[in-house]
Amino acid sequence: MEAARRIGAKATVDLHVQAAGPLHVLDAVHNIEQVAPLDGYQREMTAVVGRLLADGVDVLQVTQAVASVNDLLTTRLLRLAETELGQPPCDYAWLALGSQGRGEQVLSSDQDSAIAYDDDAVDGAFDDRAQVTGVEYFQRLAGLVVPALARAGLPLCDGGYMATTWSRPISEFSGLFRVWVEQPQPDALVKAEVFMDVRPIHGDLCVDMLDRILVGGGSRGQFLVQMAREAVRFAPRLGFFGRFRAKDSTIDLKRGGIAAIVLLARLYGLAAGSTARTTVARLEAAAAAGTLSRVGAGNLVEVYRDLTALRLRHQVDQVGAGVTPDNLIRLDEFTEEERRRLRDGLRAVRDVQEVTAMRFATHTVT
Repeated sequence: MEAARRIGAKATVDLHVQAAGPLHVLDAVHNIEQVAPLDGYQREMTAVVGRLLADGVDVLQVTQAVASVNDLLTTRLLRLAETELGQPPCDYAWLALGSQGRGEQVLSSDQDSAIAYDDDAVDGAFDDRAQVTGVEYFQRLAGLVVPALARAGLPLCDGGYMATTWSRPISEFSGLFRVWVEQPQPDALVKAEVFMDVRPIHGDLCVDMLDRILVGGGSRGQFLVQMAREAVRFAPRLGFFGRFRAKDSTIDLKRGGIAAIVLLARLYGLAAGSTARTTVARLEAAAAAGTLSRVGAGNLVEVYRDLTALRLRHQVDQVGAGVTPDNLIRLDEFTEEERRRLRDGLRAVRDVQEVTAMRFATHTVT
């Protein structure tokens, strides 16, 4: 297809951030004129993140800034793709999922996205010359934008949760959400967890019904039990007396702590009937509603902030050294005081998980 060929043919976009800060990234993204390889995007975002951290900006505000710029980039690419393909045949919404849906992205965050479109797009051609149906339009739209984001440094999702594979009529998404909430099964809940952070970032289609379905799930005991089961599955690697059980003295900050906090916040936020999307807002809503103790919620917020700061600084260093950013840190890089603080934080996460397991009787779930 001509549009696809043009993606690979355009020159690399230089965002020219230098040392001036994030406004240059925003201006550069606004001024992108072609769906082109964005090979310099991650490098420039890394410079911005490093500058913000050095200036003492709250780390959770930094992750929100990363997500906001990625939102803007995605929207810009979508508008350019619409120019390539022609006007959309009906209303649609590009949905950010996972960390982007929560507005909590770091330098290693991959793509999690979907397209929901009006049911009227299922039948008929919108272009008499190409005889392209509405369904095919959105497949082509995703086929332009997803690879462009990958070239910008947002990796493809290993689980396949991208608009190239998740493009559906809104009625189908509504049906899936209801099944996940009303008939929760462990395997299906893996998919549901990714979609529970759904947030529209482009398009005119209203998807508020998806939020209403999820909030309704907060009153369903079996749904919450299955969510609790997932929330306690990612246990910090601590042994007797709170000592680290780390392979090769390395800890995965995401799987060994951050994921558990995100899942716990999602669980208790929904139990509180909250539509909040960020992890901290969900924990605050849970504390206010009494679904989680204020002490427990406060501890999780503090640990989440600490682990996210470690994660971001580690990734800034990696990108600066020409290494693909990951979530693995070596314990021997920390002082004894830093290791103690990390141990105490992970113990606090484990404590909330243990209370959660007893409260929801997760041992009875198969």
